[in-house]
Formats: sequence, structure tokens, C-alpha cells
Amino acid sequence: TSKHPTFQIVEGVREGNKVRQKVVASLGIVKDVSDLKKLRNLAKNLIFKVEQQGLAAENSYLNFSKLIHKKTVFNGFQLVTDRLMDLVGFSEIAKRAQGKNRFNVEEILKLIILQRMDLPSSKLRTYERQSDHGFHGIELQHVYRTMDALEDFSEEFQKQAFQVAHNGVFKEPVDCLFFDVTTLYFESIEVDELRKFGFSKDQKHHQVQIVFSLVVNREGLPLAYETFAGNIGEVKTLLPVLEKFRERFSVKKATVVCDRAMASVKNVAALQAAGFFFVLACKLRQLPERLHLNDLSSFTKLNDHDKDEEAILFKTMAHPNYSDSTLIITYSPKRAEKDRKDRERVLEKIVGKLSSEEGSVKKLISNAAYKKFTEVKKGSKITMNQKVIDEDISWDGFHGITVSKGANLSVKEALGRYADLWRVEETFRVTKTTLKTRPIFHWKPHRVLSHVMICFITLFLERTLELLLRRNNTALTPDRIRYALSQMHYVVVEDEESKNTGQIESELTEDAKAICSVLGLPIKRGSTLNSASCA
Repeated sequence: TSKHPTFQIVEGVREGNKVRQKVVASLGIVKDVSDLKKLRNLAKNLIFKVEQQGLAAENSYLNFSKLIHKKTVFNGFQLVTDRLMDLVGFSEIAKRAQGKNRFNVEEILKLIILQRMDLPSSKLRTYERQSDHGFHGIELQHVYRTMDALEDFSEEFQKQAFQVAHNGVFKEPVDCLFFDVTTLYFESIEVDELRKFGFSKDQKHHQVQIVFSLVVNREGLPLAYETFAGNIGEVKTLLPVLEKFRERFSVKKATVVCDRAMASVKNVAALQAAGFFFVLACKLRQLPERLHLNDLSSFTKLNDHDKDEEAILFKTMAHPNYSDSTLIITYSPKRAEKDRKDRERVLEKIVGKLSSEEGSVKKLISNAAYKKFTEVKKGSKITMNQKVIDEDISWDGFHGITVSKGANLSVKEALGRYADLWRVEETFRVTKTTLKTRPIFHWKPHRVLSHVMICFITLFLERTLELLLRRNNTALTPDRIRYALSQMHYVVVEDEESKNTGQIESELTEDAKAICSVLGLPIKRGSTLNSASCA
């Protein structure tokens, strides 16, 4: 036996139930570093000879001291988008939109969606970044033409979203619908049949906009949407959306939950005529003073176990303006404290402006909150309106909702339904901030509608992933999901001498592992060596 290591080529040979190693060739002994270098060169020559004989080597040689980074592909968003599109059935709809187009509609739609999940940007930027996500050969014109190919499939995507939520992946009952409206603005002042000037929730009154309405279920999954001209009042959007929703899905009975912007005699009458139940926020201060709605002497505790100083109080009565409806008025000490602090912040700013040279009529009355608590006297002098302030104080902590009697909801159930309205508000926040639906950079009405549809599809996929994770006891915010997927990538390297390439996969973070696990994607990542360049 040599005192130095021996370098041999061996193969495993089975003899009965045992496997022994058979020496194929002895290449020499290793005394020092110079011997290792010689053996390395010998190994490279052997691999070269094998490849010359037409046999591919099982592991191409890479000299790590000569590696060159060729590219990094961020494939996390692609893997997840592929899986989600298949899971919810959206891929099949994209295939039906293919038609006679020579470009791949489904592939390009996935690119647009994953780019919106990763870093929302223009379609031009999406085209420019395609190789970052592992896509190749997609032309810019094909991105726009894909939008055109999909524009007639809005109904199908919405119907499929409803099926996934109600009958497919989640099987959620459709007994409660949450409705809200927002505005989406353009970096433009050009008006057409869709883009109009109107009341902007983004304070972009000098720019044209569209009105976007959304229906979500109690889990926050978007089920339906409608797009209106930018000058349509949001109160006029409720009934058209619900009527289309019923027409699409044949929903017999459902309770619609809306904020007070939707509350009007006409809307309530229309909801009742259409057979919808409702829970609507109510503007208490617009009801008759004779009702003394903020007189706590007639209120009772909502929960007996609440401490006196924290107890939520309530009272009910027939709604004075709506038939077959109950008005529920609550008083919350926490809400009262919030109302007080909000008012004090506004008053403090007003006092500061009145004591400075900024106390002009123009600067103060342009702000609705400032205007509310001030009055203009002779000589354009602005003073605090103490009567209005005292009136505002008397309503601290009070809130009202209107509930249709046919819904058969207890006070706690009705308040719970209204409290869940945050889900649609959160969904709008995700749409506007995380997915950046606004501003819109398309100008043609049909492209605008396609853009909104793609944002709806992306939103549904993102919320689907959130809900799957939540049901798997892993609650991740959209930001955490986006960060986890952005860390999933592989690096392509090339040996400068041999021109062989390798692909090195990144390790998964714990959040990424949770995402892959819930979607059935492989968690184990590995590296591969290739004899031909894939750069």
C-alpha cells in the first residue's frame, strides 16, 4: 500500500447481493499540488477524447477559477404564474383566445402578468425585461396584439374567477358580496368616450380618469368588475354591476355590503326590487334631529362581558327613510377617541394657518376639512366656527348601518358583515399600490379596457395565492410574496477555457418554500452542467 493517495478510475460491479469496486485504470499517485494539476489536465484530456468518440460526458468539466457570469434569470414569478394560471383555469381561456395569431397569446399574457406582480411597469418595459424572466423572442407589437386578442374574453375570465371561488379551488358560499368603487387616472387631459374629468379619489382633478368598480367575496377574492366613464358618479354604478353579476352567475340571494357612498333612496329601492339584501353604512347626521340618534341614554351594551369604559353600545330602530330596513347605531369609546384626535389635528393646522400670513380665504376654503370648521366674516376674515365644532364633538364615536330585514341578521352578524368591508378596501389598496393599476398609459378605449382586465386577472391570481397560503397557516402579505419570489433565480456561468456552461439555482427562503409547497412546486433546487452554451 502506498503512503500517498492513489488516483484510480473504478466501476461498481454487483456480485450476488454485494457490490464491489473494480479498478478500470490507475492514473498515478498524488504526492503534491503539481501531481494534482497533472491529474486535472489528464482528466480534461480524457473527457475531450470521450467526446471526440461521440460519447457525451456525464459531467462536463468546469474550471471555477475561470468562470464567467453570463446571465441571471429571475424565474420565481414565472414558475408561480404558470402554476396559478393552470390551477384556476385561466390558461385554457388564453388558449381559446389564440385564434390564428402566430405569436403565443398564453405565453405573452403570462409575461405581462408576472411583470405586473414583480415590478408593475409599461408594456414597453415588460417587453424589454422579458429575458430577465426567462422569455425570448417576444416582439413589442405582439404584446399589444395580445391585449387585442384578449379584449373579448373579460366575461370568461370573470366567470372562471367566480367558479374557482364558488365551486372550484375554494368552494366559498356566495352569500355576502362586498362592493366598492375607485377612480383610475391617466397622465393626460385628452377626453374620449371613456376618459373623462370627474371627482378623483387620487386628487388628480386636472387629469382624465375612468371609474372602476369591484365585487369581492368575504375572503377578498375579486369576483367581478366593471369599468365606467370617468364622469359617472359612484352611487350610479352599484345597480348596473349587481345586475350584471346576477345575470352572469344566477345568484339568488346574497347580502351586499357597501360603504355610505352607495347609500341612497334610489339604490336601496333598486336593491330591494332586485331581491338583494344589503348592509349599508348610514350618514347619521343627515337623519332628522328629532330622532336624537346620539343620545346614549337609550343605548345598551353589545357584549355583557365588556368593561364599562370599553363597552360598545348600540340601539336599533326602523330606518326613517328606507322601508323594510333596520337602522343600527353603535357607540365605541375607541372610535370616539379616534374621532377626537382626528379633529384636533385639523383644528391645530387651522390655528397655525390663521396665525400666519397663510390665513387667506383661498388657501383655507380649498380644503374641505378646514372649510368645515371655519367661517368667513365681513372683510374676508376667517374665524373658527365653534358651533360646528361642538356639533362635531357630539357625534364622536357614533356610527350607523342600514340592514335589510330580509337578510335575517342579528346585530352582531350585521356589524360583522360591515366590518369585513375592509377586504374590498384592502383589495383596492393592492390594486393601486402593489399592482399599480394607475396611472394608465394606454390611450385607445379598447386597450384601456384590456389593461383593466389584465389587472383584474393579476389581482385574482395574487389574492388566490394569498388565500392558499392563509389556509396553509402561512399568512404572507403581497410585499412578502413579491420579495420571496424576487429571490428565486438561477445563474448561468461559462468556463472561459472549455466554453462549457453551468446553471446554479438559488436557495429558497422560508417564504419561498411555503409558496412552492402550497402550489406543489419542487422545493429542492440543484445545479446542472451543460456541454453546450445556453447563454
